[in-house]
Amino acid sequence: MTPSAPSPASDYRFLLLIIPPVFILLLAIGLFEFSSNITVDDFHGLTKRLMHSTSEALEQPFNATHFLVEVKSRYIWLTTVVVALVAGIYAFILCTMIIYQCHSRSRLQVVTAIGMVFALSGVAFIWSLDETYTLYRAVFGFSYDNLSQAGPQRIGKHLLRYVMVVVSVVNVQSMIVPVVALLAACSTLAPTISGQAPDPKFYASQMKRLKEVLTAASAILVSGILHMGAWLRWPAALVSDKAGQEAVLGTALAITLYWGVTFTLMLVATYLPAALLLARRAEALLLERPSKSAEPEPDQWLKDHGLFLSLQDHFPQFGLILAPLLASPLSSLLIAPLTPTG
Repeated sequence: MTPSAPSPASDYRFLLLIIPPVFILLLAIGLFEFSSNITVDDFHGLTKRLMHSTSEALEQPFNATHFLVEVKSRYIWLTTVVVALVAGIYAFILCTMIIYQCHSRSRLQVVTAIGMVFALSGVAFIWSLDETYTLYRAVFGFSYDNLSQAGPQRIGKHLLRYVMVVVSVVNVQSMIVPVVALLAACSTLAPTISGQAPDPKFYASQMKRLKEVLTAASAILVSGILHMGAWLRWPAALVSDKAGQEAVLGTALAITLYWGVTFTLMLVATYLPAALLLARRAEALLLERPSKSAEPEPDQWLKDHGLFLSLQDHFPQFGLILAPLLASPLSSLLIAPLTPTG
């Protein structure tokens, strides 16, 4: 019996891989947004009281220790900015190339249009955030308002403007590059460009691309967590009260841990279904074709070409999936000694 011709819609079923990670992200944003019981006025009062003892300390003679600790914290944050920007550029170029290699011209136009919609929606979302949103207050506003409350003697207006620009650039990149990476992961499940029936080697090459996407996606998410941790911990260097310092560091750890778990789940929801589909498709083709004595067994062929799903064969990939989660305590270890009492 001749198999029925695939419908035009079947050429775009690979885009369904977008649904699980986007659902996890929206769920995390929703839970994070409705978890706050602090009003906007309470938020500004909190940061003002947190920096109040520092303001009193400004009347005392210049304290070189506190000054240098703040400088260290600031440059640790800038280091994570460099890492985040470089990782983002690397991931953008790599994933763009994979998307281009996986699609015909007509399909590439559709994928590009979908990517632009998602990216522009993400950028519009972050620009629409203000103090009424928990995400704004807890991630950006917490550090920025504390820096503002520290006083011009420690954090001048020119530095605040510089900080605003740098964080805005990082945030915009964080909305665009993950969209490209997600579409690149989806593209590894796309049909062949020629429209001909694929062979097992085609799925092996797609699995290789999927692993490259996972590496790039893990890099941008880990660098994002490190940047978030350094950004949230910077104000601790400006707080002279030991209990206040520990509270800031603890809050930063909790927030980065939350997003580290979210990012790890997004990687799981993207990589594992795609890898499973590629492995099953390749296995089905191997079982259908006539066996020859000179050819290896299907399981061995799958192992040799990276399509056999086991913890042993995919240990590096599982490590990349867990990397965003592990980045949260890592950022705490890197920056905690930089507090004034460290």
